[in-house]
Amino acid sequence: RRRTMATRDALAAFCAASARDDDATSLADDVALAEIARAIADGARAVLDVVVDLEGFLTATEPKPRARATEILAHVAEECAMTLDDRAVRTLSAFFASRLSDFASTASAARGAEALVKRANAEAIEATSRALFAECDVQGLRQSDREACVRLAIEMLRSAHAGACARGAGDGEPNEALARIIGAFDGEKDPRCVLGLCEVWTLLPGAFERFGEGGKAVYEENAEELYDVAASYFPVSFKPPRGDSIKISRRQLAEAVERAMTASPTFAPWAVAHALESLNPELGPGKMADAARAVRAMGERFGASVMEEYMGIVWQAMRAALAHPNATKMEEDDDVQATTPMAVMTTMFASEFTRGALARAALTDQCVRDAEVTLRRMANDSSSDDVDGACAMETSDEGCCGGGCGGGSKSSGEEAARGKLVVATASRVLGAVAAATPTLAHEVIHGTLKSLLDAAKIPREIDGLHSSKAAYLALILATPALGGALDCCERNAESSVHMSVLDDESERLVGLFADAALGKIESPSFDEGIVLGLAGLHMLCKFPYRFGLASAESRVAVASKLFDAMMAQHENESEADIEVRVERSIDALVAAASGADAKLVDAMSTGAVARLADKVTVTNLQTVEATRAIRALCALAAVNQMIRNDVARLFCGVVRDAIEIGSPNAEDLVSAMCRDDDGVLTRFVSSDEAQRACADLTTFCLARDPATTAESTVRVVASAVANCDDATQARFAAEAVALSREKPLMACAVICGLRPQAAFEATHMVAALDELTRSRGDRGFSMFVAAAVGSATHKFPSVDFAPPMEDLTDERTTFVLGACLRARAMRRDDSSPSDALVSCLVRALDDSSSPEASRGAAMALSMAVGFSAAHRDIGLGLKSSTHASEKFLACQRFFTKVAPTLIKGAYEAVGAKRLSRSYAVVKLASGVAPSVALSSQFNLFPLLPDVLHALTVGTLAGDDDAVRAALLLVGARLAEPALYDAGSEGATEQNAVALIDALCAIATATSTMSMECREHALDALVAASTLKFSAVYPSRRRALDAAVVACDDPKRRVRRAAARARQVWLKLMTST
Repeated sequence: RRRTMATRDALAAFCAASARDDDATSLADDVALAEIARAIADGARAVLDVVVDLEGFLTATEPKPRARATEILAHVAEECAMTLDDRAVRTLSAFFASRLSDFASTASAARGAEALVKRANAEAIEATSRALFAECDVQGLRQSDREACVRLAIEMLRSAHAGACARGAGDGEPNEALARIIGAFDGEKDPRCVLGLCEVWTLLPGAFERFGEGGKAVYEENAEELYDVAASYFPVSFKPPRGDSIKISRRQLAEAVERAMTASPTFAPWAVAHALESLNPELGPGKMADAARAVRAMGERFGASVMEEYMGIVWQAMRAALAHPNATKMEEDDDVQATTPMAVMTTMFASEFTRGALARAALTDQCVRDAEVTLRRMANDSSSDDVDGACAMETSDEGCCGGGCGGGSKSSGEEAARGKLVVATASRVLGAVAAATPTLAHEVIHGTLKSLLDAAKIPREIDGLHSSKAAYLALILATPALGGALDCCERNAESSVHMSVLDDESERLVGLFADAALGKIESPSFDEGIVLGLAGLHMLCKFPYRFGLASAESRVAVASKLFDAMMAQHENESEADIEVRVERSIDALVAAASGADAKLVDAMSTGAVARLADKVTVTNLQTVEATRAIRALCALAAVNQMIRNDVARLFCGVVRDAIEIGSPNAEDLVSAMCRDDDGVLTRFVSSDEAQRACADLTTFCLARDPATTAESTVRVVASAVANCDDATQARFAAEAVALSREKPLMACAVICGLRPQAAFEATHMVAALDELTRSRGDRGFSMFVAAAVGSATHKFPSVDFAPPMEDLTDERTTFVLGACLRARAMRRDDSSPSDALVSCLVRALDDSSSPEASRGAAMALSMAVGFSAAHRDIGLGLKSSTHASEKFLACQRFFTKVAPTLIKGAYEAVGAKRLSRSYAVVKLASGVAPSVALSSQFNLFPLLPDVLHALTVGTLAGDDDAVRAALLLVGARLAEPALYDAGSEGATEQNAVALIDALCAIATATSTMSMECREHALDALVAASTLKFSAVYPSRRRALDAAVVACDDPKRRVRRAAARARQVWLKLMTST
């Protein structure tokens, strides 16, 4: 009884809420609905009892009580659908059907009926369908109600009683059923409802097949009208609005419309032609790709027998589309699956529904025949043979081609342009077909392309003479065909079937592209032929194993020709063209060395790599050829371990010879060996020979007179030691103590290169470090000493070395402390020595008697999160290439540990102490993301104006790294609202005047600030214009004047930023 009373109270509470003006459901409503559903599920109340209790509300004259009461029953149906007895299901189904025509209750009734579809029998489904399509004016409802009705229709059409749904829609008459269904959904505009409509259209064919007598025939008779409803949304032009919360993409809508357009094969007479109308290049790549997908889907769903009669018009539309530049442009969608229309059309050549008809049509198309005639004509130099300029086909049985071959032209220029157009069209067709399957790629290369190259009289030998006037056109023809074949083979690289798509055409293609790369083929512009040739050789090198070059001769030749193309010297070639040629040649060599074709890699090693190595000798390091060879060898070493071993051995030997004879020309070679990103020794060698070469170079350098040791020698020795084996490293580590006294730079190099597991006496290492820190030298020497201390601190925790901390005005001390701090931060050292070191530096910041010591402490603290470009040598032993490692988020962890202390001290202090702590935390923030540094827990932003002012015209001037860090923080805060701290609202506006003044000073300081800093300052000025008008009003004239002055900056990047700043501040100047 208590449960009954509780349920009645819940019903009354929910329905009483109908007096509210809004339609929102409150927490009390949710509790009431849950209580009602639980009572029915537990059997405490029967559905009929609830209906009786709701009688007064269900029969009310006001719409809201009826809607609220219906909503209760809909919630019961949704929560208890599977537990209700059959009688309750029938009762509720009939009730919901009767309420579909009540506009106030339609949405709830549709939801309730949808929940009961799986339990309802055929009679109930038929009654509900009749009510939905005959009695309910769906298009007259609001969007949410229409969407509920669409979902109900979908659920009924998906059910086992889909035929009953169709019968109910027309009271047993199929014609009437179709008319009512079309009337219910035709004209829908909302994208959410359109998605549902498309789903309904895909389900209708099955429903009318189960309709009964005449259902299928009537559906087929009305197919055109049904198709028109779906086709009205194609092509899809929908673009989600900014800030869209519905999250329906254009691609999602297009796919739904595509399914509706291909719902039934009876749509084919209208669907194919309609979709092909949108395969129009003028509509843009997005709609072209949609049209191609739609045609492909029609073929897959309609079947080959239906599509057979349409293959002709499909190919005609595809040919026109493939010939247009839009075919190769990406769709405009912000979608990871966005592609080009050509990529979609390519898949159609391999589709089963075409039965090869599309590929045959493409390869025998008139454009291909025209290209063959054009190539033959150009190869035969028809201008001397055909005085009247007649078409070459006029004398054949086929008759004139209609002008496509270029015959009959009035001038050689017109003939060449027309011939290029014909060949380019055919090349795009061949490329599209070749990209479909390896079989088709083989057919294109060995069938069509082969005959076309024969017509152009392209020699089959690699070193044949390509003197034909058609050679340039052959390049244009072969490049897309080869590119399509490459795309196809890369997609099928993991398949079990492997076949060389090039086969016996390998030599001819290598020869053709090689001659072009060497500038032997005449082209409209000299560099065009070279670029095409190198592109072709690059593609030949990229083919996966067993798909590409088929003969040893072709593999050797492609490596050799790439070397020749890179080293070639051409008259009147600009520096930019030379750079492009060298870069493309190296890219092609890298493609060959990094591929899975072991035979091609072997050919590279014995061919191009050997010839490149011959160019690197101690006597010619400064020549153009040696520079290019070093560059190429570094690139090859970065992608192939065997080549890296050989190159490391070569470079070590050349560097040793250069040092021995005192040659000053080894700087570039040393850089190539030790660069952080792609140095040869940056990635460790693996062969015994390469490791011995590194050991021999190190031994040689250690034996040299210390007076002749250059900084570059220190770097290369550190990298060489890092590549030695364990036994050799142990030997060098044992020599470190003696070296620290006699040859301190070499001792630094050895310590930097040691592995963490290197074997040595800890006391000897401490002695060596102590000796090094007491040694005197120039700034470079001090940085290498710091590098050795940092390396030992990071890699060998057992080495208990206490760095000197007495004189922070001495740059040497700053370097050593910074290196130690960086080393400990990298391994997230929380020990007491690490804390003591940080505390010492923090205390030094407050030393107002010595500003130099404060700046030194700030610099040492900043090194904990990374080294600037000027101090990169301090990190020599703290790189992965010298066996150091950094734990995850080490910099961020150090910042969050130290920054609060610094910021708190800054807010508590005044004058120089406040500035020194603020300066330190800004430098420390340079090593973490702005989102971390500007987090609300730190409250760093209010300190930035004073720091910027001091860095610009105050006591801290000259620190470019700190200026850059501060500007990045300011720009990030102003440009990203998410970084604003709600707890300090208004802090940005309060500091606006000081910030803008500092930014203006930096933006116009051409002589003292770097280009990057000036550009960042102007970008921050642009972001500052978005602050409240009252905050920027006092500074708007100052900001505009600074932007105008910066428009005359000598650097283009700064001028562009200044133009943006001038535009926004000029607008503020005119505001009232």
